[in-house]
Amino acid sequence: MSTVGIIANPAAGKDIRRLVAHGRVVSNQEKANILRRVFSGIVSTGTDRILVMPDHSGLTRSASYDVDGQINIDYVEMPVADHQGASTNAARAMVERGADCIVTLGGDGTNRVVAKGCGEVPLVPISTGTNNVFPANTEGTLAGIVAGGMATGVISRDEACRRSKRIDIYVDGERRDDALVDAAISTQMFVGARAVWDTKTLHAMFLTRAEPASIGLSSIGSRIMPISIDDEHGLYIRLDGEPGENATTVRAPIAPGMISDVDILEWRKFLPGEKIEIDLKPGTIALDGEREVELLPDQKVYATLSMDGPWVIDVPRAMRLLATR
Repeated sequence: MSTVGIIANPAAGKDIRRLVAHGRVVSNQEKANILRRVFSGIVSTGTDRILVMPDHSGLTRSASYDVDGQINIDYVEMPVADHQGASTNAARAMVERGADCIVTLGGDGTNRVVAKGCGEVPLVPISTGTNNVFPANTEGTLAGIVAGGMATGVISRDEACRRSKRIDIYVDGERRDDALVDAAISTQMFVGARAVWDTKTLHAMFLTRAEPASIGLSSIGSRIMPISIDDEHGLYIRLDGEPGENATTVRAPIAPGMISDVDILEWRKFLPGEKIEIDLKPGTIALDGEREVELLPDQKVYATLSMDGPWVIDVPRAMRLLATR
């Protein structure tokens, strides 16, 4: 049975950066409208089933009414999504139930937790978050069409997808967490409101991508060494050091409407499998823009770069392929 999964994060695009920067607010009504377009696109491809993560806002309700009787719609059997781990659990359940592709609505953070559970199933990420390096501003109708094309086998993963990179964080020899775009080492000692917006608190950064047209912490790296999703390396940057060290100053958009001058003391390529120790303690590690890991004394912590991140459908490439079939 050809199946497309849907994971929409009702909390995406609503964090503290609406107060400290000028991040847009993506309302639940707009997310519901996007999903209506996604469902229409999926139905047009003859896909058998849509598998949905339940959420407390009922984002898919209108979309389900629109296509009632035209496609089977099932919900993942799980508690209603109200925390990060729910998206991971939903992705795992969708893989177990035979999802061929998963459409996500959210930002870098949403896709980071979905990627923990999606395995080899490709994603179609639609940008509705704050930091949106990983997801694209894809029209929902097209996202639904390419997801349906993948599910029905008209296009294949190998020809229509690109594999993302990933930064893995190890604590005392065990993999603790990961990031899809950036892992930032912060001098702030507590997770707090999670989001990072003050570059003066940054000690170092690890990047999988550094694209000049992006907004967020990864844009800092793009000012010194642009890196794309296809480059087989990442970037390591050190921003905090001893007084008197020579620094290179760059100006970058680190959040919507927030452009900062950042002093960089050292940078170099970050190669797959390379281990770089994180020696700042105490502190925190922000993964894709949100502080998640606390650095405690006596811990041995390091980061590595993996080339085995999630598969992502290249929507323009997929549409070109579908147009010829």
